[in-house]
Amino acid sequence: MREAAVDPVEYVFRIDVFTPDTLPMARLADYLAALARMLGHQENTHFVRLEKGSAKLVHKVEAVDVPKVEARLQSIRMGSAPKDALAAHKALDELLANDNAVGSLTEAKTDRVILPFIGRNRPKPLSFPPFREDTSLEGQVVSIGGRDSTAHATLQDGDIFHVGLSMKREVARDLAPLLYGPVVRLFGNGRFERQPDGVWKMHDFRVDRFEVLKECSISEALGQIRGATQNTLMSFDVYHQISKLRDDGEPE
Repeated sequence: MREAAVDPVEYVFRIDVFTPDTLPMARLADYLAALARMLGHQENTHFVRLEKGSAKLVHKVEAVDVPKVEARLQSIRMGSAPKDALAAHKALDELLANDNAVGSLTEAKTDRVILPFIGRNRPKPLSFPPFREDTSLEGQVVSIGGRDSTAHATLQDGDIFHVGLSMKREVARDLAPLLYGPVVRLFGNGRFERQPDGVWKMHDFRVDRFEVLKECSISEALGQIRGATQNTLMSFDVYHQISKLRDDGEPE
């Protein structure tokens, strides 16, 4: 990083699959908008020209903001930049990937690569087929009803809402009196699908049966543990940690 910026600095954003003759104007606008967001300090950053060869978007940062832009680019390299800068950096790479391109941001005077963009060379996410599995959900019933032969419910578990829960009307009729009531456990079969970010998401859940969960204090729960036959939990640290929670926060 420069201690004092005397002259403006030009940067070049290269896109390998385009030339000035083949780069659509609307796509150029998309790249320039994302580039401006990534650099920040837009009032002192200017588009200069589009050079020949691979499409080269030349832009200039005025001297007053050169140190700030350099610091911002450095923080992007380190992954510690503000959210808007990281989002714009990701948007540029998405544009390149969608255009089957790779790119780079370089300093025009030295041709030094400031930021590489892997674009089309990004690792492809693993693809898994969706599957169904018997499982259970817990929470409070906050919605139930339906006009067809299948009823639907919504279950709230803290800040999480499980929607798309379907069941026969007979099950819904038995579940309805528990609306906004005690915590229940629903048993059934869910359909799971892996998202691009690697997280598995349940898309629907068919309820077969349910049970009402008994609410009890920590002391009552520990009493049940003590009374269980062939209980080995008593010798584990977890038991003593739970006991400490009881002693610190809940009276006997």
